[in-house]
Amino acid sequence: MARLGLILLVLMLGGAAAAPAEGARGLWVTAYYPGWRQNRLSPEEIDFGAVTHIMHFAVVPRPDGTLDAAVNRMTPANIRSAVSASHRAGKKILFTVGGQGTREPFEGAISDARRAAFIRALIKFMRDHGYDGIDVDMEDLPARSTRDYARFIRELRAQLDAFTPRPLLTAAVLWEPGLFARLAGEFDQINLMTYNLSGPYPGWVVWHSGPLYSGGHRFPNGRESLPSVDGLVESFLAAGVPRGKLGVGLSFNGYVWSGGEVSRPRQAWTTPPVMKSVPYYDLAQTYHLKEGGEKCRGCRWDDDAQAAYLSIEGNGPTGAQFVSYGSEVTAAKTVQYARRKGIGGLIVWELGAGYRAEQPRSRRDLLLQAVKRTRLEP
Repeated sequence: MARLGLILLVLMLGGAAAAPAEGARGLWVTAYYPGWRQNRLSPEEIDFGAVTHIMHFAVVPRPDGTLDAAVNRMTPANIRSAVSASHRAGKKILFTVGGQGTREPFEGAISDARRAAFIRALIKFMRDHGYDGIDVDMEDLPARSTRDYARFIRELRAQLDAFTPRPLLTAAVLWEPGLFARLAGEFDQINLMTYNLSGPYPGWVVWHSGPLYSGGHRFPNGRESLPSVDGLVESFLAAGVPRGKLGVGLSFNGYVWSGGEVSRPRQAWTTPPVMKSVPYYDLAQTYHLKEGGEKCRGCRWDDDAQAAYLSIEGNGPTGAQFVSYGSEVTAAKTVQYARRKGIGGLIVWELGAGYRAEQPRSRRDLLLQAVKRTRLEP
């Protein structure tokens, strides 16, 4: 579930906002649940009352149109337990096809020569395992693939429509807003992966992974705004994606910048820092994160960006770190943003990363509980 590259092009497409539609109770909370997290977070431990849909992550396409279910531990046992628990809770569970780095095999699978076989394989996998639909996550989606992608989605939707009850079709996206405006009628949800939006790239500055707003800040060249949730939402709305079909992303992973003498947002560097993704449960342990109103040394809030971060000066320049992460406040504000914007909902990437198995039960999934409380507020 990574991105970048084409973000700047997307951000340049911004547009005007329309009036919000429905309140938080109507929002979807679609949570990703990787097969490789099931040893840490079993289906029985998921608070299904906090989510509306589960995305079981993920099978991977092969260029010949067949599916690889082993790479993400989508084993028969894991599938049975996840599907059974979701249905017992009265929730729909979809399976995801794709993920980070799947562009090349996807391009082969959706080609004219392989597309029909690929669609047959997807539908068979859905029916054999009792899933309620399919989530398409092609990363990345270059302009050269838009024709084949559009044909794939339309043909897949047509075949899904032959079943009763009608299976869901959703997409995780970041690229080509015009394409998804044209395809909006085929999808039940179009979810923006609005996290991991920054990195130590040439011409960049230190920035948050999923800030709600740019805060008016721009890249050093002065031409484009720094990336934000709102900037990406506006670009997809301006392209014509219906507001009620659009969701935003909330990550339960943090992003640690180290080296380069960086510790604060909007800093430049002389020596490029490195950045790595770290699950919230590890961040909380390593940095002694405090939630529930407790004080946390180094914890900061960027009011312009509406984003949480840690600023660590360390022992000398080499010990400096900048940590962009989702807190309880971030989770609540993302739900509130979706409500104000009148969009369809949000996705959570991913349930296991926020689960602290070693904590007392009331403190094991604080981020998800913040989403739940805020969504159910009157």
